[in-house]
Amino acid sequence: MRTVPDSSHRPHAPVPALTAVLATAALGIGMAVVPAVPAAASAGAEGGITFHVAPDGSDRAKGSATRPFRTLERAQKAVRASLGKGARERRPVDVVVHGGTYRLRSTLNFTTADSGTAKAPVRYLAAPGERVVISGGRPLAPRWRSYSGSVKVADIGAGLDFDGLFADGQRQTLARYPDYDPGTAILGGYAPDAISPERVARWKNPTTALVRGLHDGMWGGNSFKVTGVKADGTPELAWVGDNNRGSGLHDTYRMVENVFEELDAPGEWFYDKPAGKLYFYPPAGVDPGRARIETAERNELIRVEGSGPRDAVRHLTFSGFTFTGTHRTLFNTPYEKLQLGDWALARAAAVHLKNTENVSVRASRFDQLGGNALLIDGYNSRDVVSGNEFSHSGASDVAVIGNPDAVREPSTWDNMRRTISDTRPGPKTENYPRDISIRDNLMHDNGQFEKQSSGVQISMSRRVTVDGNTLHDGPRACVDINDGTWGGHLIENNDIFNCVKETSDHGPFNSWGRDRFWPLNADDATKKSYAKLDAMETTVIRHNRIRHSSHWDIDLDDGSSNYLIEDNLLLNGGVKLREGFHRTVRNNIFVNGGAHFHVWFADSGDTVEKNVFVTDTPYSLIQVDMARSRPVINDNLFWNNGKAVQGLGDGWRANGLDTRSVIADPKFTGASPFDDPAKLDYTVQPDSPALALGFRNIAMGGFGKAGSPTPPPLTWPTETPETDTLDALPEPLLGVPVTRIYSDTIKSATGLTDTDGLHLASVPSTSEAYRQGLRANDVIREIDGRPVTDRNSFWLPYNQTAPGADAVLKVWRNQASVEVTLRKPTAVQQINNTSGVVYTGTGWDWKNRFRGGAGGWADDVHATQNKGDSFELAFNGTAIDLLTQVNTDEGEVELFIDGRSVGTIDNHNATRVHQKTVFSAAGLAPGAHTIKGVMKTGEYMIVDSFRIQ
Repeated sequence: MRTVPDSSHRPHAPVPALTAVLATAALGIGMAVVPAVPAAASAGAEGGITFHVAPDGSDRAKGSATRPFRTLERAQKAVRASLGKGARERRPVDVVVHGGTYRLRSTLNFTTADSGTAKAPVRYLAAPGERVVISGGRPLAPRWRSYSGSVKVADIGAGLDFDGLFADGQRQTLARYPDYDPGTAILGGYAPDAISPERVARWKNPTTALVRGLHDGMWGGNSFKVTGVKADGTPELAWVGDNNRGSGLHDTYRMVENVFEELDAPGEWFYDKPAGKLYFYPPAGVDPGRARIETAERNELIRVEGSGPRDAVRHLTFSGFTFTGTHRTLFNTPYEKLQLGDWALARAAAVHLKNTENVSVRASRFDQLGGNALLIDGYNSRDVVSGNEFSHSGASDVAVIGNPDAVREPSTWDNMRRTISDTRPGPKTENYPRDISIRDNLMHDNGQFEKQSSGVQISMSRRVTVDGNTLHDGPRACVDINDGTWGGHLIENNDIFNCVKETSDHGPFNSWGRDRFWPLNADDATKKSYAKLDAMETTVIRHNRIRHSSHWDIDLDDGSSNYLIEDNLLLNGGVKLREGFHRTVRNNIFVNGGAHFHVWFADSGDTVEKNVFVTDTPYSLIQVDMARSRPVINDNLFWNNGKAVQGLGDGWRANGLDTRSVIADPKFTGASPFDDPAKLDYTVQPDSPALALGFRNIAMGGFGKAGSPTPPPLTWPTETPETDTLDALPEPLLGVPVTRIYSDTIKSATGLTDTDGLHLASVPSTSEAYRQGLRANDVIREIDGRPVTDRNSFWLPYNQTAPGADAVLKVWRNQASVEVTLRKPTAVQQINNTSGVVYTGTGWDWKNRFRGGAGGWADDVHATQNKGDSFELAFNGTAIDLLTQVNTDEGEVELFIDGRSVGTIDNHNATRVHQKTVFSAAGLAPGAHTIKGVMKTGEYMIVDSFRIQ
């Protein structure tokens, strides 16, 4: 095979050479009129036809191996001519494209005129062993001159439309603040003051600025154009619509780019479009005068589109190409909200398939693209995406997305239907992908610009197979199913890790099931009867190796229904099941992770059986009543390296759960995972007790694409568990425990974007809190019009409310705000040392049960060793008691009521006594009062709790 020089790689190409270079583009810009199609090229194998394309060919040639065409468009015309001879004369057609860069001045469109047949397919193939690049950019020949310091400037012409610049094939950084930092996962660097008035005042032309940040709940990203500056100096922001959950911008995780004044770091660039000037701060080791400088301009490179399901493009293949140089669609293409999931989509991609059948994209590389790499859009059937590498895509690698007109009674987050009138199951039209195969691909580092993105994204589709891929490193899920319409997907043999690197409340595999049943104003039985209207076919997640750095390897969120999860190796995470029906979790190995049950419906139809859990806490429950939900949970094996396993007591088994399950060593072959966190073989030995429970060994090979990277080691916890922190300490309120939102698990279960408020995990129906209108999983967000951000912002006003008086609460319940009026009891109330007590001084330390607080009223105390430190509590009542610990190391405390000293107490005692009443004051006038204590002597002053009447 001959070697064809790539003329676009020649250094110092003068500007007039641009026309010659672009002659390799599909449209043949700058060439003479193309003559009529010549006689057919050389005959291919098995009676087929083969055309050749090469950068040094000619569109006047015949397209043979010795006289190749020069452009892809010319080859396409030749193919169409050969196909137009009638079905009986059709033969397979190959277009062999030889090494070089083919720059497109417009998208290369394929229609039904380009279709092959099952016996006579059409294939566009890169020549074996040759690198064929299809680019949406142009080469530049800048004559650089010094501008300021290390920054260079060149005149390249006004009015160009590009937002990507490459030097020797590497994408450079659009001028930004803060500077790009490869060591910072989120946004490559972020700054709360990115769009502060002080920052904006430095910019001569703020309207060039583009703002990228995380959603305020860290549920993906949100991006904005700056359209002006307000009177207060803050920028006017126009949201691009890249999230289905609103335009909230995170206060901290934000950055700004495309601002000339921020061009101050190696690798940064800025294009002054009206002046036609390109500014560039070359990175170390790059000589801008010798480097190959290229732009990224086209939104799409190849678009294959039939006119409809009955007139689809068929039997067309693209194989062996490198696709690069596309414009970001983040700021120039409208976004569409996809059903009730969190995702919004710009319907554009480097390769875009719509109304196709049996179209394949194989053995290609999608490199540093600006937006989505490959979009399978609307009606598509039996398409194949296999053997490719997707690297550093701006958005998603492969998006398989149907049309809303195929969905019966569709909803979006801000337009949610609460009733069902159309009770027919399944799709309404044919405008959705089905039977799509995504196999044997390497997908990594997606979401360079769009943070609501993934390796594989599926929405409004049916029977999509994701098989044998390696997917790693992305800002959100590596595989996402946005909705339950219409199920039947198969996710198997994949290796998935290092996902959800920039966002939160998500898993490497994530799904939502916010289908017609989920937002219904109906009881659980009615919802269950409708659950399979959309999730018609079971989605199977089988034999995958998934590793996460947080809670859930597999996150079935918000109504995800009709799933089978089996034979998976789940490392460093687990499975979340929330608000759905008909989920089976069977024969999986959980290592350093467990099953999280969140907000279950009655009679869920869920099963968790024959799994191996290697963790201290196999189950985590939030707002789940097992007796009501009636799951089948049994025949599981639990192991915590010989230590205690939490949550498997008599109360658990009383509900018929895990009655046959055992706590025992699973007897893995080789080293224990507690000794070898990098262990990847979890085969159990023949005498493993797991086998006796019905567990079957899982094949420990066949995960992902051969030769690809593998997951990093486990990270066994070495720090204090979340449940042993001050935020997690339960304080009593009207007979029920309240805590802060101390974990992502609780934040996820409540559906909040922040951690403000007090959370009620459990509210028994016999409690005073329940009688007064509070419910399990409520979050108290306001009291009497004042926001509740932490403990004291609730307890300070609540403690000063008069007994018998009302406190009006704003409560977050089922992802909506409701109002609850509490009447403060008149009986004696006991409150903890954490419930509105203000501590002054530098020596205070909160001590939980593990650090000296055991035996306190809530198994905790506050303590100080600094004389002069003080505590103060404001309360409303007529009497108060101070309870604390007394011991040999404690001493005198001076006490004040309403600012006046009432004497000194001595907490020195020969023995340690917990919860001792050391001071009482009675007969106070009804109303607000304060009690204050100041340390005078001894080694410690300790505060435990108070009784107020």
